[in-house]
Amino acid sequence: MFRKQCLSCESPDLREIVNLGMHPMADTFIPADRLDEGDRVYPLICDLCEKCSQVQLRTVTDPAERYSDYDYSYTSSNSKTSQNHWIEYAGTVAGMIGLKRDDAVLEIGSNDGFLSEQFQKLGCHCLGVDPSPAMARFAAERGVKTITGLFGKDCAGQVETSLGKKPALIAANNVFNHANEPLDFAQGVKALLAPNGVFVFELPYWMQSVVQRKFDQIYHEHVSYFTVKYAVNLFQSIGMSVNHVDEVDYHGGSIRVFVGHKPATYAVKTASPTVAQFIAKETRAGLFDESTYQLFMKQVQTARNRFLQEIYRIKLDGKPVVCVGAAAKGNTFLNYYNLDASVIDCVTESSPSKIGKYTPRTRIPICPDQKLAEYESVHAIILSWNLSAALQNILKKINPRIVFLNPYEP
Repeated sequence: MFRKQCLSCESPDLREIVNLGMHPMADTFIPADRLDEGDRVYPLICDLCEKCSQVQLRTVTDPAERYSDYDYSYTSSNSKTSQNHWIEYAGTVAGMIGLKRDDAVLEIGSNDGFLSEQFQKLGCHCLGVDPSPAMARFAAERGVKTITGLFGKDCAGQVETSLGKKPALIAANNVFNHANEPLDFAQGVKALLAPNGVFVFELPYWMQSVVQRKFDQIYHEHVSYFTVKYAVNLFQSIGMSVNHVDEVDYHGGSIRVFVGHKPATYAVKTASPTVAQFIAKETRAGLFDESTYQLFMKQVQTARNRFLQEIYRIKLDGKPVVCVGAAAKGNTFLNYYNLDASVIDCVTESSPSKIGKYTPRTRIPICPDQKLAEYESVHAIILSWNLSAALQNILKKINPRIVFLNPYEP
């Protein structure tokens, strides 16, 4: 089913800006005992709302299919880089908003509970909400209480009862963009947040995706693509205020947005750009102009065609090609480039929750990184490009003969 109106403002004035063809759920990895099942694929198309500036997927997909049909595989603590990021996040956010011991913290999209665990170490009372039963089990092992379900207005009463009071902090990282109904999500936050509380959400910054031509951050689990302008419009529509924005380098470029019932009373870093400066920068970058995306798609298609020529030259020479990092964005890349198990030997990975499974639709086996030691000569594409430098250092120790390929070179 296609959306006919904007998810946030219900305007029918939607304009197609990106079309990547047919794709499966990107964050789904197929266990060996389900290889005989076909993959459901859907059009991966982004539309821009001319009224509120939201960038959103056109195709409506079922959250149960995204998070429950297969065990959800991504974990917040899946690398040292991720762990360090969330440890920094907890300390920075707690300091900025003046979070105190015994304050209540709600984490939406709490995943394996790693971030909530950091707030618990600061003495806060934490509760998670996550749609994945598998992630809720991991969080329970950390001692983080989790409600399994999708967050929204209907969930607010259950959360407040469980916490015993309104949260001083609501955190939602890499999840607000997953919501099929972002307005309902925002209204749920408003209903729950303490009068002087702060809602902080972090997610990939659409401007960086466009500027860097990182089309692979588009996939069905990501329903919305955030700019600061869109965030301001969304929260103004429900009477809340976007008070501060930081840009961080996580996931290749993310924004950390601070929202309250009213203008902020907490201290912010005076050197940070203002919200208005972010919006001005987005406008100068052409993020709200259709012509920007016509050029974007042309550049993406040209890069794909050029890179495939290089891949097939390597294959004609009889040399193997592997991928590194079984990431959701990697599946968008593999499917858009039509690189399947007939071309790619394997995807290597360090996460036990993914090893032994297969990539969706392309059916490439996922193997431990140590698999690379078996090759005399091998070319590798790093799918988790945000971790490229660290991964190259690790993998060169496993096999110093690896030749790395970069599909994003100009």
